[in-house]
Amino acid sequence: MRFRLTAPKRGRYGLYLQHLPGEFGARLESGGVVEPAGSREFAAGHSHDEQVSSVGIHLEGALDRERLNRWVSELLREKGTDIFRMKGILNLRGSDSRFVFQGVHMLFDGREDRPWGSERRASDLVFIGRNLDREQLTRGFRRCLA
Repeated sequence: MRFRLTAPKRGRYGLYLQHLPGEFGARLESGGVVEPAGSREFAAGHSHDEQVSSVGIHLEGALDRERLNRWVSELLREKGTDIFRMKGILNLRGSDSRFVFQGVHMLFDGREDRPWGSERRASDLVFIGRNLDREQLTRGFRRCLA
């Protein structure tokens, strides 16, 4: 993701970031490097919910796009409030490119990525959420195979 941040006039500005500039390639149009004037680490004050977990699924073989769309739509309709995040790299039948997607709760989006080339074609999917049923998710994902 690229974005431009424009300053109205020359000078020093404070830019507060979660990550250091070098972690995401921040640079100046003049070619200069963005250097932090300082950094500070903050300890997150939160507790962990034991019902929150992650499920990763790996499948060999191509997926049927229509079956996948139906399954994801149905899954999000039924469990969307419990699925905090999902992302994946998918091998869709008939495509020479990887399909990458991500979702947050009931919203998801995807696009074709770079060509597979000599890379082994497979599908990897990760869910983060509450009360996730690994077996049910795996069964549903397997039903999407072409």
